[in-house]
Amino acid sequence: MTYRLTEETIGLVSTQDDSGSESTDSDERASDWVSSLGEAERTKSLFSDEILDNAKLELVYDLENHGFDLMKEYKRLDLDFYGRMRYVNLIRAEGLNPDQAKSLSSQDPRLKDDAFLHPVIPDDPLLQLDFEDSWSDDDSPDVRSREEIPSGSSLVKERVESDGKGDIERQLVDAEKEIERLQELLRESLVDDDTSDSGESASMTLVRKLGQKGKGKGKERDDDTHYFESYEHNDIHEIMLKDTVRTMSYATFILSNPQVFRGATVMDVGCGTGILSMFAARAGAKKVYGIEASALAGKARENVKKNGFGDIITIIQGKVEETSLPVLKVDIIISEWMGYMLLYESMLDSVLVARDKFLSNTGLMVPSQTRLVISGITAEKVWAERVKFWSSVYGFDMATMSDTYFDEGLTEVVDPEEVMTTESIIKDINSHSATIDSLDFHSSFQIHSTTTEPITLRAFMVHFNTFFSPLSGQASHVSSEHTVDLVKYENTNIAEPIHPPHVDREGKVGTEVSFTTGPKGRETHWKQVVFLLRNSIVLQPGQSIIGQFHCRKSPTNSRELDVEIHFSVSVNGKVSEGSIVTVQSYKVR
Repeated sequence: MTYRLTEETIGLVSTQDDSGSESTDSDERASDWVSSLGEAERTKSLFSDEILDNAKLELVYDLENHGFDLMKEYKRLDLDFYGRMRYVNLIRAEGLNPDQAKSLSSQDPRLKDDAFLHPVIPDDPLLQLDFEDSWSDDDSPDVRSREEIPSGSSLVKERVESDGKGDIERQLVDAEKEIERLQELLRESLVDDDTSDSGESASMTLVRKLGQKGKGKGKERDDDTHYFESYEHNDIHEIMLKDTVRTMSYATFILSNPQVFRGATVMDVGCGTGILSMFAARAGAKKVYGIEASALAGKARENVKKNGFGDIITIIQGKVEETSLPVLKVDIIISEWMGYMLLYESMLDSVLVARDKFLSNTGLMVPSQTRLVISGITAEKVWAERVKFWSSVYGFDMATMSDTYFDEGLTEVVDPEEVMTTESIIKDINSHSATIDSLDFHSSFQIHSTTTEPITLRAFMVHFNTFFSPLSGQASHVSSEHTVDLVKYENTNIAEPIHPPHVDREGKVGTEVSFTTGPKGRETHWKQVVFLLRNSIVLQPGQSIIGQFHCRKSPTNSRELDVEIHFSVSVNGKVSEGSIVTVQSYKVR
């Protein structure tokens, strides 16, 4: 999908500041991308420049002044939710008059063209009305259907100006109730009314509502059962433990900072086999509570006892959200919560709940900070394996089979030589201050060509960096200029510190540790996430790609992620009115 930048939207595709996506201006930008039914109800007539206070008045205005009955046209064309979106955007985009709009055939290819799914008017309230359940009043047998109402303006005026019981008036009241229902659903599934740090774009909002047409909440979805069951088996823990970058980074930080752990009370969220709990005990922790929701908790208890830590480490089976401890507060929370593209699996949500519930005011979060980074790659290997392969399979063209790879975030190992741009931070998460709401986000990015020749980019790549600091709170923050450690841990002897010392506020020597999941570091089990482009970009020397990266939990499974990338090629880091912006949506699962 593509669209042209206008004067109003140019500001949305701008460079980020050094603080990444947690900058304060993100709240201001959010209203430009997120549907806000209760705050931005004003919309424009389909056929003139008249501005109406809300969508229902727009319907009445067009029926009265242009003889155009939108509901009747929806029914005539037998349009589904997407079809209605395309129909409205088609009228607006091509400036159709009422006669042209009424003469469209249901077979018109434009009504199936996804280009018309992108709102011509951002957050157009007319697109947010769900007519399927709203525009009838079966309890009033004397009310005529919409099809029985002539398109002439006199009857409409008579109905609306009468005693308020006219057909249109009742239907508009129903529509208003439906809008209120959708507002409530938005509040439940996104954030509270006073929070605007959301990664959901307008098109994400519209797609999300497709599954919400029924009245009431219905049965609450359980996204946790399969997730926890998947961690009951040895194979996944074997993979993680054999990832020396992952395990050695935690071990090095914990064992190289005995002054932090000695005598401390520690919580290990999602302790798995108990490996991090045992590192903490070995570093001198007074008490460690390992929290594990899966049945693996039983094996963790055995591991703890066999290694002589039964008196120090207590394994508790259950969700941390439902857990009680014999102590009010802990001094340190450690957790290996990171998933593919950092936020997949949404385990950080539970860690933040544990922080707010159990961590002391001066407590330490381990790790202290994580950072998502985007870059542009040639993706030659992925393209050959996932796309080109299908063009000739034993002499048959099966290219249609590759379509799915353009909608998925692909977990791949990318060669460093394929990275052809600079990196840009799209999300910085300080574990001491982040909120659950802030994990749905959108952020500007800008990446520049690093080559002296034209290069073809077939994908964006996202990886993450992780930082461990012996300091707590904002004192632990790592600036955007701070380089990540590329130590590859060939030697697994963790008895001695291998990083330069850091002096905290009390003058105690401590050790900082970091690692990357990017191509420049040693391969990890997280690998990198590749987002293939439907249309490759030929980037010239000196050119840049400027865009917005949207990320939120999937409405169909809160452990999965929905990603939307808006991007445009620019020269000298600037975008101009009329520039083509491409939009692609992906699932990370």
